[in-house]
Amino acid sequence: MKACLVSICLSVALTVNAQVNEPDTTTVLSEVTILGKSANTLPGSGAVIEARKLSQFNQPDINKVLRTVPGVNVRDEEGFGLRPNIGLRGTQVNRSAKITLMEDGVLMAPAPYADPSAYYFPTFARMESVEVLKGSSQIKYGPYTIGGALNLISTSIPNAFRGFAQFSYGSFGTNQQRIWIGDSHKNFDYVFEVNRIASNGFKELDNKGNTGFDRRDVMGKMRWHTDASAKLQQSLTLKFVNMTEQGNESYLGLTFDDFKANPNRRYSATQKDILDMKHHHVSLTHSITPLKGFSIVTTGYYASTFRDWARVNTIAGKSVNAILADPVANDTAYQVMTGNTNGTVAYQSAARTYTVKGIQTNLKFELQTGSVKHIFQAGVRYHEDQADRYATRSTYNMLNGTMILTTPGVTGNNENQIRGAKSVASYFQYDFNFKKLTVSPGIRHEQITFDIMNYGTSDNARMGTALKTASNQLSILLPGIGINYAIKDYMSVFGGAHKGFSPPGMPSTTTTVQAKVETAMNYELGYRYNKNGFKTQVVGFYNDYDNILGSDNVSGGGAGTGDMYNAGNATIMGAEVSIEYNILSRLNKENNIRMPLGIAYTFTDAKFDETFINAGGDWGTGTINQGDYIPFITPHLFTATLGLETNKFNTTLISRYVGDTRTIPGQGELITPGENVKYNDVNTIAGYWVFDLSANYRFYQGVSAYLSANNLLNTKYIVANLPQGYRPGMPFAVNVGLKANF
Repeated sequence: MKACLVSICLSVALTVNAQVNEPDTTTVLSEVTILGKSANTLPGSGAVIEARKLSQFNQPDINKVLRTVPGVNVRDEEGFGLRPNIGLRGTQVNRSAKITLMEDGVLMAPAPYADPSAYYFPTFARMESVEVLKGSSQIKYGPYTIGGALNLISTSIPNAFRGFAQFSYGSFGTNQQRIWIGDSHKNFDYVFEVNRIASNGFKELDNKGNTGFDRRDVMGKMRWHTDASAKLQQSLTLKFVNMTEQGNESYLGLTFDDFKANPNRRYSATQKDILDMKHHHVSLTHSITPLKGFSIVTTGYYASTFRDWARVNTIAGKSVNAILADPVANDTAYQVMTGNTNGTVAYQSAARTYTVKGIQTNLKFELQTGSVKHIFQAGVRYHEDQADRYATRSTYNMLNGTMILTTPGVTGNNENQIRGAKSVASYFQYDFNFKKLTVSPGIRHEQITFDIMNYGTSDNARMGTALKTASNQLSILLPGIGINYAIKDYMSVFGGAHKGFSPPGMPSTTTTVQAKVETAMNYELGYRYNKNGFKTQVVGFYNDYDNILGSDNVSGGGAGTGDMYNAGNATIMGAEVSIEYNILSRLNKENNIRMPLGIAYTFTDAKFDETFINAGGDWGTGTINQGDYIPFITPHLFTATLGLETNKFNTTLISRYVGDTRTIPGQGELITPGENVKYNDVNTIAGYWVFDLSANYRFYQGVSAYLSANNLLNTKYIVANLPQGYRPGMPFAVNVGLKANF
């Protein structure tokens, strides 16, 4: 099967099912987009969620929006999408650590090489579109090139003076305020934006405390450019982002019995849990067109992120997972957790300071020789990032349901280390187009150095008395090719093959067994049709891993060391189907009433190909057998959207289905949470359906009212048993608001 698929992939076409529908009054800067208007010539699968659709959805939660794209797997966590867990084509979803995350074409994870877990994620409400890349189209965008890349495009600079304001209020005190203004002049353009989104939270603390968040975000872009008549076109763009967030969020979920009684409950032991986050970003982009068809875009960037997620660690000397596994046997600790009995609570803060800096240059040259079109693209990026990690454990006393600090911890008494990485990444891609055939070979190179300094838990001053260090260097070439053949103007077949890669993370200072690089040969084959308002794309993919890596993070159910584990060969394959059709296109020739239907379906089959003893982490300990399913990868995902649109009004109903999802490697019977089922015996989270609704009405020129409703049927469902215990999806919630363009 593999040989056949490779042969077909190298002999058929490769393209994209993507559409960009940009507002007429804005200019999307070429230096920040990946797909842009050339999406249909991209050498691999990709999709654009354009501004018009985002405006219709009125959805600040990126999780819900991404589910309209096939091949995207998302695990909800806190219900508002502030820290999404995203995977592409079967990559692990935990903290989006196995995909390349970008904003305006620049890496945006806090430390994408040294510590890639994306605890910081940009405020989605200020994004005007989203680009998703899969297959060989992502060769240019690393370091994570097995599953794919996600690029968020922030508010762009308008062509003339424009402004936008948005205000909303809804369930649980959830409120949003957004305003931006921008303008373009002869040589100077700008846009400035302010966002705030906050909520009291839908979870209910035993002591009636706040379970919500308050996130504030400021973004600005200032651009100088040459006169429109200048022979040498240049521009220089300065961008900055400042974000702060206070979130009363916990890692701790519920036992099944407590979930059944009240899925929105939060235990007393979580009353002090809080996330403090600050993020600052600045970038300077220079764009120049020295010759016709030749452009150079260079960006220098710097970012710093501080994150301290303080939370309950152990209760009455028992681990949280032990209490969840058997609350009867650990009844004393359970009663302390619920605030019904006095006792000790160990509380741990996890302060981490991330820094990122780098410079990247991308070149593009287009040349026509007779009937052959050539496009040469090349780029290089030098990047450094660092994660400075302190974890401090303190002791509280639970007294009559209230936690009182008794023993403040010494900074770093549970973790004290610095992780660093340096990378030089480069790529070259050549697109050859002759009549109906396009061939796109390319190659990527990554050279990375990792360093870790572990000071131990007794050296908070970092004098080096117990310092352990380790380093690792790697260099890898990643070739790929895509081929596209247009059978008709409205029909094409496509395919591609590329070698994908994920870095191995930090070298271990405690064991001689080191994680290897994660590599896979990735193949895709597809068909695309677009005629008379009916658009569809069907893609099959096959990812053959030489070495798949497991990880150890508390957020994924592990111990929190951050170590990576070799799991050997694995196979992840599947199919992606997308359909778009205006049901009224034949009945309403004037197109003033539309009923768009959208369908996105993903099937994924993910299995280990060899038997091994797992060293720990998110996949647990013990023997994992050949043929076991890889956990946390949902086999069946389905989203359908049905809308009704006129010139003044539109409404969209969204139906989302997430199938049964294994949480433990295995092949046998699926065991979901239920009565008399022990926590540690559960190996699957049951599937669920959720329906959302959004509506917009323009009652005055440039002014619209909107309504969004999540979980229309108020379905009570478990989204995950991670990080610790069962977590609910958001219950029924309504938000109403106003939007004004001026």
